[in-house]
Amino acid sequence: TAVTNDLGVGQIFSSVPEVEVVVLGGRLRHGSLTLLGDPGIGFMKDIQADVALIGTHAISAGVLTDTSIEISTMKRAMIASARKVLLLADADKFRPAAFFRICDIGLVHEIITDARADPAAVRELRDAGLTVTVVEVMRSADVVA
Repeated sequence: TAVTNDLGVGQIFSSVPEVEVVVLGGRLRHGSLTLLGDPGIGFMKDIQADVALIGTHAISAGVLTDTSIEISTMKRAMIASARKVLLLADADKFRPAAFFRICDIGLVHEIITDARADPAAVRELRDAGLTVTVVEVMRSADVVA
């Protein structure tokens, strides 16, 4: 079962017959396919997820931040509902903090980033005891149909 607050993610999973998709309710964020607010946040409080895959606007000084209080609130609800939290953050996310705090990096079990990430930033996270997985970015020319 996949639970998401993103209509695009829900649509992608809808093509996989083995996955049951639950799309959280809420207000559609302008210019995106993301649902925010209630009833989605309230619904998350009743979920016991195995894994939460979350993103962030910025990783800075051991803190995850985002640009909107509603986005930050939704991500905190997702983190609280999961036994394990994986942060998906490309190299561009290692930048000065955004306006709203999501959580301390210590609530994250693993960070998955790309090979462009600053090696010093990756080393700092690992030295703090975090698991950091660095992956190569595939270009569309590398994908075989």
